[in-house]
Amino acid sequence: MKSLRDLFLRLPHDGKARQILRSFNLGMMRPGKVQSVKELAEALGIDVHQVDLPARMGGRLVSDPFTESGYAIEVNRAHSVVSRRFTVLHEIGHFLLHVNHKDPLFDGLNLNRGDDEFYFELSQEQEANAVADVLLFGDGALEAASSLHGGDRVKLAKYFGVSVAMIEVAMKKFGVK
Repeated sequence: MKSLRDLFLRLPHDGKARQILRSFNLGMMRPGKVQSVKELAEALGIDVHQVDLPARMGGRLVSDPFTESGYAIEVNRAHSVVSRRFTVLHEIGHFLLHVNHKDPLFDGLNLNRGDDEFYFELSQEQEANAVADVLLFGDGALEAASSLHGGDRVKLAKYFGVSVAMIEVAMKKFGVK
């Protein structure tokens, strides 16, 4: 998955969700404050909570009957802001691709209620990471920002609200020099 178009091909034909995702991606091109991933999640009907989780667990998507979507994202409060930011986007990826939105009683994610295991298959983890990458860097956002900032990885990390290591990985994935 390299673009919003690739992501949209996997989503239901809900114009609202597509518009929300498109606005988030294009919002990265505005100067100033980075786009809020919490606001993105809330626009999609998902609450976000910072909680205590095991150190190796960044976050998880959990059933929550009190939210508009029926799901909430829990992120590890002990992790860095940039890590929590990517985790929220990753969990949004699971919500978009791996939840049956037509049957609110169907818990197809096999959500783990414990703190000692992860609950998705490796392929689903890779897909959720790809969604996060596309929302942050896809559709030319990384290339445009790199051109704007002269390829300076530290400035790019600040611009996107991620780590320098993540910028380096993204530049390889999206073929930006």
